[in-house]
Amino acid sequence: MKRFTGLLLMLVGVLAFPWGAFSQAPVTFTYIEQQIITASDPAAAVDESSLIAAINLYDPLLYPNVEKGSMEPRPHVAESWTVSPDGKVYTFKLRRGIRFHSGRELTAEDVVFSMERALRMKKGFSWVWTPVLEPGRIKALDKYTVRFELKEAYAPFLGSLLLFFILDKDLVMRNIRPGPYGEFGDYGSAFLERADAGSGPYRMERFDRATEMVMTRFENYWRGWKPNQISRVSFKTVTEEATVKTLIKSGQADMVNQWLSVQGFQELKQVPGIVVKEDPSVQLFHLQMNTKKPPLDNVKVRQAISYAFDYDTAIQKIFLGATRARGPVPVRVPGWNPKVPVYTRNVATAKRLVAESGVPPERLSIEYAYVVTLPLERQIGLLLKANLEEIGFKVEIRGEPWARIVELATKPETTPHITAIFDTLKYPHVDSHTYGMYHPSCWGTFRCMSFYENPKVTQVLEAARRAVKPEEQMRLYQLAQELIVRDAPSIYVANPLHRIAFRDYVKGYRYVGLLGFDVAFYDFTIAR
Repeated sequence: MKRFTGLLLMLVGVLAFPWGAFSQAPVTFTYIEQQIITASDPAAAVDESSLIAAINLYDPLLYPNVEKGSMEPRPHVAESWTVSPDGKVYTFKLRRGIRFHSGRELTAEDVVFSMERALRMKKGFSWVWTPVLEPGRIKALDKYTVRFELKEAYAPFLGSLLLFFILDKDLVMRNIRPGPYGEFGDYGSAFLERADAGSGPYRMERFDRATEMVMTRFENYWRGWKPNQISRVSFKTVTEEATVKTLIKSGQADMVNQWLSVQGFQELKQVPGIVVKEDPSVQLFHLQMNTKKPPLDNVKVRQAISYAFDYDTAIQKIFLGATRARGPVPVRVPGWNPKVPVYTRNVATAKRLVAESGVPPERLSIEYAYVVTLPLERQIGLLLKANLEEIGFKVEIRGEPWARIVELATKPETTPHITAIFDTLKYPHVDSHTYGMYHPSCWGTFRCMSFYENPKVTQVLEAARRAVKPEEQMRLYQLAQELIVRDAPSIYVANPLHRIAFRDYVKGYRYVGLLGFDVAFYDFTIAR
């Protein structure tokens, strides 16, 4: 009897112990990013590094359907939802039993708190929701039911919730300091620099913004664990391309980011044991022109620059394998307008437009800024400089760290004349590359460094968001594309191939399209 009791107690102990904690030896993983993690607070995430951190530490309300190779939202924290016939009321049923890293269960109150926090802080992707939501319009109907009451119908709302990450209300509120948000102080911003408040597959072990974030597996993650998944991640920042290549060649890194030069990836293709994955992207590479800064406040000057640029050389010699961009919307995004006007190199037309602009030759002096760690952007700058000098411009080229580019983008006065920007689809809707880049409410981020303003376009984009019928939405978004391109707020260069490199023992990588979601460490297994 004593033996039976002992065996029973042993069995109970095994069942009570998290399965993933003893099933395997720790699996460590080193990922290299060439830009710093600009934000560890998910409400401030806006670029690739900060979104990768958010996706791995936190759970969004909905998740892209990566299992089916789709960007469209599928259930995640919300297991189901309904939408009112007028498109204004969304009701979500939450999954039960999701635990935050603190051990608390995620409930409707956390969802309400997280959205109201984002709306009040007005950082990150809050501009996606502020036109139609305000604090008080998100309500917890019961412990597992949340209702969002929109001011009006809003076409991209469901897709935008892929960017809405849920925070542990109690943990954040226990760690607020004095700050700019009234009774909410700093809303826990300082705390989130050294810890997380998420329910995602990994928890923050430590964070040094300049060098590394270390994440460790959360054993009680609600989706469970299987053998050979990653248990510890070193998310390192290494800016020099030569060093990045050395680290992955030597096996000191397991995966490196998409920002190596095309030539760098070509080199890695030749190295045994390294996989270079290439996929057609939903990304836009464009040269944003600051429409508030002379001489680029003159539409004919911007059109002249658009005609002067050598697109063929950029695509064939620098990007290698890219698709020529046709307007602000990547050509693989549903809702792209195939009839949008396209600028091609025509030096005679460019010179004529410069003459018609009335801008004196001595004022045709501009600066071009690029991310200093991206050689491709410097190559594009040299090409642009040569092209524009043919039509009478003087061009200064300068490289800046990515964090500095983000800082400069906050005001038109500090934003360079022209800035090179890679912009990946942020949520699965054409709205991301129209309203999200060209509505005045978006000014102040790297996506809107053109500070473009056209009352007609603003009106069309707002009407598109309000349209309930999909066909009317698409008609208006396509009209907006035509109007925007005529005003030439950017030089639309390429929809590049997405490239990423990893060691051949890394399994489960899937290109999703939406920024950051392909680097979800939970999806990877290691087969050594």
